[in-house]
Amino acid sequence: MTSDFYKRPLFLILTIYALILFLFLPVPSAKKGDASFLVAPRAQEMVIKADSYPSVRKDKQVFTAKILSVNGKETKGRTYVYCKTCPEMSKGEILTVIGVLGEVRSEDNYGSFNWKNYLARRHIFSQIDVREVKDVQRASLFWRVISAVRADMLKVFTENFDANLSAILSGIAIGEKGDLDKGLYAAFQDSGAIHLLVASGGNVGFVTLMVYFLCSLFLTGRFAPAAAALTTALLYTLIAGADAPLIRAYIMTFAATGGLLLGRKSGVLQGFIIAAFLILIFNPQSIFDVGFQMSFLATLAIIYFVCNFNFTASLPKTAAWAAELFFISLSAQLALVPIFTNCFHKISFAAVLSNIFLVPLSGLIMGGAFLLWFISFWHISFVFKTVVLLLKILLAIFNFLVEAFANTPLAGITASSWKTGYVLAYYTALFAVFNFALFKNKKRFLALCGALCMLFLLYAFFTKGGVNSVLKGRYNYSLFVKENGKVIVVGAGVSPKTLKSAVLSAGSKEIDCIFISSRYKSALYALTDIEGIKIKKLYLPQGEIPSAAAEILARIDADVYPIVVGEEYCGVSVERAWYYAKSGEKYIPAKSGNLSFRFKGYDFAGNMKAYRHEDTITIFGN
Repeated sequence: MTSDFYKRPLFLILTIYALILFLFLPVPSAKKGDASFLVAPRAQEMVIKADSYPSVRKDKQVFTAKILSVNGKETKGRTYVYCKTCPEMSKGEILTVIGVLGEVRSEDNYGSFNWKNYLARRHIFSQIDVREVKDVQRASLFWRVISAVRADMLKVFTENFDANLSAILSGIAIGEKGDLDKGLYAAFQDSGAIHLLVASGGNVGFVTLMVYFLCSLFLTGRFAPAAAALTTALLYTLIAGADAPLIRAYIMTFAATGGLLLGRKSGVLQGFIIAAFLILIFNPQSIFDVGFQMSFLATLAIIYFVCNFNFTASLPKTAAWAAELFFISLSAQLALVPIFTNCFHKISFAAVLSNIFLVPLSGLIMGGAFLLWFISFWHISFVFKTVVLLLKILLAIFNFLVEAFANTPLAGITASSWKTGYVLAYYTALFAVFNFALFKNKKRFLALCGALCMLFLLYAFFTKGGVNSVLKGRYNYSLFVKENGKVIVVGAGVSPKTLKSAVLSAGSKEIDCIFISSRYKSALYALTDIEGIKIKKLYLPQGEIPSAAAEILARIDADVYPIVVGEEYCGVSVERAWYYAKSGEKYIPAKSGNLSFRFKGYDFAGNMKAYRHEDTITIFGN
């Protein structure tokens, strides 16, 4: 790789195009004629065509589909389907169903994952809860074959391994998103191994190399084995779902293989640029997909390391292999740090080491999974059981390592979001490190990168980043405010995850003042699992605290202060008793010890419903 790479027209066009999309592309809204305009509370008859492989979520199959008609009226658009009664399906099947076509249910809180926007960026604006399947039309022969292979592989895995091991094996082999035990799923996240349960570039590369090696034993020349390997890799890409990481990986593999056959070494970089361009041209909204961002950033970091560094050449072969694997893992993790902080609020430094062991082991498991599926056709019991046993041993070792790395002090560290300026400064510095060897005038290169870093840091420093938001729970509300670096929360009746996400998204790991509206457990719900968040001051109504609420307070390391009506704390005034709404009257006070508060133009009283009156939001209980 040379510095001339950055002068290539295709690279420059891609960079400008991606920047424009990221800055100016809005969340799509449904266009006229979309099926989402036909949502209704009653059941309707619909014809839908599955355009993804179904995944099992507890007792339901979930998948995306095109809506062809509603109550006999031709329509268009995509939808997200929940189905308990659907038979075993394949991609491309057309179903006639009776179900409720509704709006996408989503939590729209500051800092929380917005499922509605996530689907909208995939041009999905509705969801269907299927109650009955009336008819199923088979998919085309091509998709029936592809889906049958996928279904048969999953059947072999589920019949011979327990739920967790089957989910791990399915994820490693073909990226099937199975139901992992919650504790084990958290361990995969904390150890930095969650990416191994999603089919990605490594899988496509492994399939290509494996088939190329096997074919080269029987076929002469380089073209025939390469053609067989690329054809098999394409089929694998389709079987595994053909999402953005797989498409990117296949295009890069195709370009790299073609480059090698033609004696050129730039195929991987060209493949990277072409893959990104194709995906963003066909679906510009992919630029906002976290999976797309992680896939491309990690891949680009690995390309930079492999192309620009060669300090392992003087080491013995084994040491060089281990060092290269370590630095490849480190490069990928460094590229993803802002994604981890701003999207997942969690960093796992253990991932740098865990991937050195888990990535090669996942390759063995993936190869074993394919071998097991092929052997299942032979009906040789002894051989089949032997491979099952070997895979169980490998999966047990894999599982043990995941949990061991997840339990290290460097795993699963809670992290708050970075400001935009800090993110830009970080990637500028990382770019300088990865590309330092490319530029002849290194002083000028470092001076330019250093100036940009300082500019971005100053931008972050002078950006206030204030927040003023009402957090909505299933039954309760909270007022969340960040002002002048301090976080104030009024009401703690929302879910712990909602409050924690808001605090971390605001760039903090502390709540300076939190106000509780009553002494009962329900008013403390957000504090039942607030690990990683420091609470400095907690204000509670005076009086005897029930035992259930006392247990929650005992687990919180905070200074607790009793509060009374008429006083002011942290700028929050304790105004009057809890309101109730009554027909014909605006509000009447409740005869209880519950408190209401006034702060920043909000009346907070009871955490139940919100009504807007001009510039004031009043939140009160029924």
